[in-house]
Amino acid sequence: MRKILLITTGGTIACPDTDENRTPNAFLNSAEKLLEKLENLPENISIESVSPFCRDSTNMSPKEWTELAVLIREQYENYDGFVITHGTDTLGYAAAALSCLVKNSRKPVVLTGSMKPFSEENSDAPDNLRNAIIFAADEKSCGVVVAFDRKIIDGRCAVKTRTDSVCAFESVNEIDFVGGETQFFDRMDERLSVIMLVPGAEPPVIPEDTRAVIVLGFGTGGLPENEKYQKLLDELVGRGVYVIMSTQVLRGGSNLSLYEVGERIINKYPVADAGKMTVEYASMKAMWALAYSDNFDGFKRLFLQ
Repeated sequence: MRKILLITTGGTIACPDTDENRTPNAFLNSAEKLLEKLENLPENISIESVSPFCRDSTNMSPKEWTELAVLIREQYENYDGFVITHGTDTLGYAAAALSCLVKNSRKPVVLTGSMKPFSEENSDAPDNLRNAIIFAADEKSCGVVVAFDRKIIDGRCAVKTRTDSVCAFESVNEIDFVGGETQFFDRMDERLSVIMLVPGAEPPVIPEDTRAVIVLGFGTGGLPENEKYQKLLDELVGRGVYVIMSTQVLRGGSNLSLYEVGERIINKYPVADAGKMTVEYASMKAMWALAYSDNFDGFKRLFLQ
């Protein structure tokens, strides 16, 4: 018998079937309601449940995802796999965060949700939840993943690319898996800012307590050759803020050494290149690395490992 812990946190899957003003409902968020209409599950699966949250995923944050990681750690030896129902708006960030907090998991941690409420006709919820449970119960499964629209996506690569379709998630920029012992972490430092370059626009003001900044540049990375952006980097580095260069382009990743506008930054400033990390994964990994380092070299090593 394969034992699964179902962790419900709200989201559209737990919303009533209405056309507007949807919000998760505690009654609909219960495992009993989510499982009562689920058919064709293998007989060798035993499911227990816990409901730590019932929220629109817009209101979820690293604080809640850290609590989920602690819950999984506490129950890790009692179950063969874990399924988390979660709203889709921040599900990619949740999967990225848990990929950092439950590292090299030898057991599956599967996040899923739906674009339509469970009670709505032709909802994608039953199919997504069923597939998540089946994957979590497979003895060959491992790691943090997203189960959605009959796909299993590496939690580090899951990105929501549609707001109006049940095929809402895609795998972006596959990352090599390097094995190791399962490790649990229970801290994330949210003092991170993310800025996106816009041609001609003024650079934003970065809060004084910021410890790291992700700069979403153009193409493979780099900054425009003008005084205001050079001044921004001078100010950030001078304040001891860790700078991560990335890209606003969805696929392919950043590569600062490819063009002179990027190579110039590498030669002048201590920066980290996010490479193929999605914005979701880069931001969550930066928060994790901030919590477990006390200087830039240590931060960069953790961020890039």
